[in-house]
Amino acid sequence: MSLFHRNCREVTRLVLERENRPLTLVERIAVRFHLSICLMCTRFTGQLQLMNRAMAQWKQYAEHDEHGERDDAA
Repeated sequence: MSLFHRNCREVTRLVLERENRPLTLVERIAVRFHLSICLMCTRFTGQLQLMNRAMAQWKQYAEHDEHGERDDAA
């Protein structure tokens, strides 16, 4: 097995781990290479990014609401 060749399970683990720690150069190259050839892992990565953006927006909304800055027109 090549140093840069990873299967979908390994790439999924690395994509999730990069949320908590920086990946090594070899890990980053392996992920990038795999994503260039695997549609399903590319979709998973996109879905994860979408969830992260949604959670960040929700957090901003929750903090905004927490400070009593909510606009209740109803």
